[in-house]
Amino acid sequence: MFFQKKSLMFDSDSVGQQLRCAREQKNLKIEVVAKKLIIKVDYLKALEDNDKTKLPTGVYAKNFLREYARFLGLDYKSLLKEFSGEVVLNEDKNEALFERQVVAKKYLIAIPALIRNLLIGLAALLCLIYIVFLINKIFQAPRLIVSYPASDFQTTKKDLEIVGQTESESDVQINGQDVQVSNDGSFKKNIYLERGLNTIIVSAKKKHSRSARLTRRILFEDNTPSLNSAN
Repeated sequence: MFFQKKSLMFDSDSVGQQLRCAREQKNLKIEVVAKKLIIKVDYLKALEDNDKTKLPTGVYAKNFLREYARFLGLDYKSLLKEFSGEVVLNEDKNEALFERQVVAKKYLIAIPALIRNLLIGLAALLCLIYIVFLINKIFQAPRLIVSYPASDFQTTKKDLEIVGQTESESDVQINGQDVQVSNDGSFKKNIYLERGLNTIIVSAKKKHSRSARLTRRILFEDNTPSLNSAN
């Protein structure tokens, strides 16, 4: 009885798995096969692991696959097609994985850069707001209060004391005349009224600021009898 030699095929397995299964079915150690084929054990292991990175470049890998397949009684041409397809597929997967890693890395790098730019922009905005506040404060008219007399004041006294409050370092004038201001911003000044309605204008101004103005209308009624009346 004669046995016909048949090529072993494992369609559902990879090239490496087919090589390993065929070798194990023959109860062969990979070191023994390597010695008979005069091929390094590492190359045969790389073929069984489908690891192209450990195989030599060029036609050497295909030659090693051919010799190994023939030794195990496998269909070399079919295995070569599958091997070439698996190599291309693995390269595409590795390339896609690398691209995803690069994109992910760029994304991770972009997030801190975005946060940094937002913080820089926020700091610049705060600085701008502070500068605008300082400029506005410089040109803003100082606070001015005239506590005495009140508006539409009537009096029978010829002299009247104007009392008020403003900000320190402000220059105060009453009807165009300078008034001394204390360190706390308070000021006082006696003025003499004319008979009838008197208009008192109090102004305060700092070095570069606008001027603050308040007006008081004082009615002076002189009840002192005149000489003509006495005669």
